[in-house]
Amino acid sequence: MAPRPARRSARGVRKNYNEASSIVLDDDEEPIQVPDNDRDIDDDLGSGSNGVPDFDADGHGADDDPSSDGDEVDEDGNPKTTTASKYQQKGKRNAGAGMIQSRKGFHDIPHYPLETRIVTRVYAGPLRRYARYSALRDSMYGPEIPRIRVIWALETKWSAFPVLPPKAGASEVRGIMPSPWVPQGFEKNQTLAASKWYEGYHLHCPVEELQVCHHVAAHQGESLVPNANGELVTLLGPWDRQREFILPRRGSLEIAENGSPFTEDDIVTDGEEARSRGWMIDVGGIPLAIAWAPFFLRNNRQVLAVATIPFSDQDSSLVVEENSGNHNATSEIQGSVQFWEFAAEEDSSKEGMATPAKRPSRLLGAKCFSWGRPKRMQFCPVPMDESASPSTNGILAVLCSDGRVRVIDCKAIHEDQVPDYACMEAPMVTFGQDNDYNVEVTCLTWANTNRLALGHSDGSITLWSVYPKTLLQRHGAHTTYVIDICSAYPSNPYLVASVPVGGCATLTDMSHPSSEFTYFPVPAISFQPNLLCWNESMQGFMALYPSSTPNTTIAFLHHRFFAQARSICTGPNTLTCVSVGTTHPFILVGCADGSVFACNALQKLFKQKGEPLRKLKIFEHEYRPVVATRSSQGNSIRGAVRILQGYLPEVNDDPRTEKRKEMDRKKRLEREKKSKYTASGKKKGRPKKNAGLEPEQPEEEHDLEGELQEKLASRVVIHEPLTRVTAVAWNPNTNFSCWAACAMASGIIKVMDLGVEDFRA
Repeated sequence: MAPRPARRSARGVRKNYNEASSIVLDDDEEPIQVPDNDRDIDDDLGSGSNGVPDFDADGHGADDDPSSDGDEVDEDGNPKTTTASKYQQKGKRNAGAGMIQSRKGFHDIPHYPLETRIVTRVYAGPLRRYARYSALRDSMYGPEIPRIRVIWALETKWSAFPVLPPKAGASEVRGIMPSPWVPQGFEKNQTLAASKWYEGYHLHCPVEELQVCHHVAAHQGESLVPNANGELVTLLGPWDRQREFILPRRGSLEIAENGSPFTEDDIVTDGEEARSRGWMIDVGGIPLAIAWAPFFLRNNRQVLAVATIPFSDQDSSLVVEENSGNHNATSEIQGSVQFWEFAAEEDSSKEGMATPAKRPSRLLGAKCFSWGRPKRMQFCPVPMDESASPSTNGILAVLCSDGRVRVIDCKAIHEDQVPDYACMEAPMVTFGQDNDYNVEVTCLTWANTNRLALGHSDGSITLWSVYPKTLLQRHGAHTTYVIDICSAYPSNPYLVASVPVGGCATLTDMSHPSSEFTYFPVPAISFQPNLLCWNESMQGFMALYPSSTPNTTIAFLHHRFFAQARSICTGPNTLTCVSVGTTHPFILVGCADGSVFACNALQKLFKQKGEPLRKLKIFEHEYRPVVATRSSQGNSIRGAVRILQGYLPEVNDDPRTEKRKEMDRKKRLEREKKSKYTASGKKKGRPKKNAGLEPEQPEEEHDLEGELQEKLASRVVIHEPLTRVTAVAWNPNTNFSCWAACAMASGIIKVMDLGVEDFRA
């Protein structure tokens, strides 16, 4: 008789995924139980390599006990409970954690499961809070085996990169990759359809409804764009040898790997010239929103749109002047969007990932209008084919301070016309609720080429057709001002998440908005925009953790389990913005203290017990205003900026959790210390050899608890208003996926290549 094999344990060991794709599980028949963390997926499908259970020489299964022929009964005929069965019943953990709710299809949003005995602020769904790794993975992405295999491959692909993405193309094993959740060729088909729609718009749209603009001279256009009164003094370079540089208005500096601008004698240790890692520009105002123009074909030039407002709009010293009646009301209706171009090394994008060129960026021009200050801005995620006529950089939707959204066609600018300033007289189309009194648009998101979802001040969300202009539906998702909205394009474009100023974050299926919706059950108050985005790789939303108390944590909300949030990254101060890559799961988080953090969100979600997790502070920005003065060149100075970089990775955990672990560790050490003494107070063991000598001085213990207390205290520290990070954005184009733009309230935008080149094959 073959001995019964011992139960395998995979805790702390990264498992290999190899199941038979022929196994089909029907979710409509019965709920499926997800394996525990201590079990491998192979245990549920069978111990064999093809999912077939193993049998011993006598034909018994591996989990069968040949010594028992059936259920044992006692003298009265009742089933007898043996010691082994008691142990099995007691050791059965998390019996209902993996029960997946029955649904008609994978993309259907399950109804919010709520028991009448539980209050509405408690999630009572099938996924438990303590479900980890295997159970979490199978519940969120299963039960279909091919979908589980996809997320398993993605987690393994980037497991060696805890903080930054690899600088490797899609052809390499650990390189970035387009979305695996859409059919093959989806991006190309979308581009062709968008180009066809764009050409049809210019052919069939009435002349009176076409976009109208006129160009002005450069010296006149500069007066229409926010122009700060003075230059910035910047302190750049390694922290121990920073140098002072003057960044002119609308000027640019090429940044080397050590964080300092390029000079003629920039040589690295091995004798080669230093490589460029990005740029730093001054836009002359407060950048409220930034957006990368999408390009489908390989292009060595990237375009960044920047929505800026003058510093005077947020200067508290001007409040008295405005109340006195001396404020110029016409200045509030002027707005502009700047377009900057960043070049890559020649042919670098054709070989793989693009490398920033060692030449300054340039201002292509600006779109000026009289509709109010730009507040939100987003490019249509579907790029236009470069062969389309006329050529365009993309379709841009801009939310202005008058409560309306304008869609602008950003046509390509010829080289001999740079910089090009255009005054917009009429956009492609204007969206807003004209029939309702005092209802304004507050946020926007693209669902596809011809669909735009808007949030309104009365709490409703609407879905519009761009051309022809049509209000398709309106849904009352909230009762207060909608502060943020985001679509799950490209894999689930009809799923729209929205966050109100006061209430619960809600996910609505716009294909069935009256019946298909769910929400996070904890009401919260949120006044900060730019804290909601879609993570295509993880099939969920990244947002500020919905909590009834102030917090500084970014959470992940899966679209199938939106009512349950998982913490991903915790910042040291108030969070102001978040962005996630289109072709990778790495996120960027900006804070009010000027710091920008990065981490691997997918690794954080599927962390194993004992696995170290890290986050990295990319840089820290600090602004200080100065008294009116002039530089050595005679130019006026408006402020000073210091940027520090080169930080080491740190633990990616909440300081409250770390503090609790540290307190538990000290209590455990104290108990161990007490156990070494006898009841009389004498220490156990033999006396030391140097008992008659002076006692040894104990080494100073690292006060980790004190450091964690300082981290918690830093959350309430108030910083200079122009120090904060206003917006961050990963580049959505495949070959430029490692490029990221970070905008600071001081007027500086830093574009960086954050790809990691030295990685394990």
